[in-house]
Amino acid sequence: MKAHWWNCVLGLLCMPANVMLSTWTVSQDPSSISLRVNSSAKITCSTSLPEPMGLSLKRAFHDKRDIVFLSLKNGLVTKYTIVEEFVGRINVAPDQQIRAGYGFTLQLSLLGQEDTDLYYCSWIYFKSETANIETLPSNGTIIIVKERDPQEQCRDHIWDLILIAFSVTALIVLSFLFAGVIVRCKRFKKNFRPARAVKPPRVNRPQHVCVCQQCPYLDTYVNNPTLDFRGILYC
Repeated sequence: MKAHWWNCVLGLLCMPANVMLSTWTVSQDPSSISLRVNSSAKITCSTSLPEPMGLSLKRAFHDKRDIVFLSLKNGLVTKYTIVEEFVGRINVAPDQQIRAGYGFTLQLSLLGQEDTDLYYCSWIYFKSETANIETLPSNGTIIIVKERDPQEQCRDHIWDLILIAFSVTALIVLSFLFAGVIVRCKRFKKNFRPARAVKPPRVNRPQHVCVCQQCPYLDTYVNNPTLDFRGILYC
């Protein structure tokens, strides 16, 4: 009877520990980041684990291996950069906002398009119930690196749409103007009546007036035995 009672007491005492083990949580912020080339991204990883052994940052798709590992022993934080491409590009700082548990902010610098991936934190701890080393991963952060700033791309896209709309409007207006000119030309040709050619007035030539400089009279003298008409009129 006493043995059964002690078993119940031990079961009640151990229940909170089991609940605590099952309710240990991890979190990671933000869920996604979109930035341009050569920019920096900050990832904050936190956990409610009381004594984690370490923290590793992994990539989900490219290489699928640890990028950096933080060793947490005796209150000391030691950083090991595993991937050579990220050497000198990752800075780690403790998260001052975490009151219970652990939290770190990892800053990735000089990001390129090849760094686009899903990054997630994985906490390592020792599970006393199974005497094994376990991992507790977070959901992750999607980092998208583009050649240009996404906001600039949106603004450029809007300006492109405005330019296209303006071009279409100008083309429509010019089409209407051109059609109006054609219609007017057709109407003008249809109603056009050529004017009759006007003959130039005749020039009144001055009449030749004979001015008799010397008009001898007709000599009909009966006594003139010969009639000579020469020299009667000289005009």
